[in-house]
Amino acid sequence: MMWYLALVILLVAAVALMVFVRRKQDHAYTIQESNRELYEARMREMKLEMEEGSLSEEEHAQAELELKKSFVSDNADDEEPIQEKPAGILIPIILLVLIAVGVYLYGDSWQQQRYADSALQKLPELSQKILVERDQSASTEDVQTLALGLRQRLEDRPDGNIWAIYGRLMMQLRMLDEALEAFERSLSLEPDSTSTLITYSQALIMSGSDSELGQAARNIRRVIEVQPMNAEALGLLGVIAFERGDYEQAVQAWEITLPLLDQSDPRYTAIEQSLEQAQERLSGDLIYVTVTVDITDELRNEMPFNANLFVFIRDPDGERAPAAVVRQRVSDFPITVTLSEEDAMMPEHTLATIDNWLLSARLTTEDTIEVRPGVMEARPRMLSRESGQQVNIIISELR
Repeated sequence: MMWYLALVILLVAAVALMVFVRRKQDHAYTIQESNRELYEARMREMKLEMEEGSLSEEEHAQAELELKKSFVSDNADDEEPIQEKPAGILIPIILLVLIAVGVYLYGDSWQQQRYADSALQKLPELSQKILVERDQSASTEDVQTLALGLRQRLEDRPDGNIWAIYGRLMMQLRMLDEALEAFERSLSLEPDSTSTLITYSQALIMSGSDSELGQAARNIRRVIEVQPMNAEALGLLGVIAFERGDYEQAVQAWEITLPLLDQSDPRYTAIEQSLEQAQERLSGDLIYVTVTVDITDELRNEMPFNANLFVFIRDPDGERAPAAVVRQRVSDFPITVTLSEEDAMMPEHTLATIDNWLLSARLTTEDTIEVRPGVMEARPRMLSRESGQQVNIIISELR
């Protein structure tokens, strides 16, 4: 709205300036024409006087010279306004533009401040609704407003617990970078908070890079040192191990976790299924490969924010559709993923049904693995079918 107001102000001022300049030009032309008419009339009179004998030729010549001098002098100032002076006109136009932009920026800033003030006023109401009552009817806009209100509060009164709450809201809004920063600030104020260490680890696992998984593992070990039977921490320890391809440690962690949970707990079923997958991979019955993906320094500086990483295996001699594909959102490298028979797109076309594997990796902002301009990819790597192998691949080419 403020943008339209600024534009209207600018247009009105520009029109007014043009009218003003035009009027000055018209005024200048009117004076010049009047002076010229007087000059020509006087010249005719002097010629008539000379013909009648009241002026000699010498007197006529002298009078004509004086009249010409007078005409030139009278018109000298009047000609000035109609001369082209771009700089003189440009300066007020520039000032008008600056004024209009200032109005827009001030208005936009004012609107943002109003929104922030409103969020602060709604903080008690939304805190009760979202954080205390866990009201499922709360909209994304409600969560955003609550987060903004908390951010305003934190500016005045930093608090480790509130920073942790803000971080959880950022996770809910899928703003992982902001969530990670919030948890780091929380831990700087309350470094021994086990609940924050656990939630921070969840955010790190969602980010998915090897370095972030390493930080998550360190956080969880700190929790287990003081709370050896913390079910949530043990469950996350299993997730971290599974993501790294350490299925033996994942099995150990989840076998300890399950008895600590009630079977009605939603986490129980999820961990039970994950435990079965880890045991299957350890037994050798499930064919899988663990892939660590990295990127060159040159492309790292150009990689898009929150891009999609696709790691996939095709049959080099047959079906073009991937026999296995994993998609993960990434913000940094290296990152380790596991492809197995369970990642097949078609049940009849899996890692177990092809003899050779052509491993590829692509980084894109799109939701498909198709090659398009701007896609970053690794040189495909040929592998023989062998379950449990660990391989590396580097994204090094830009399409």
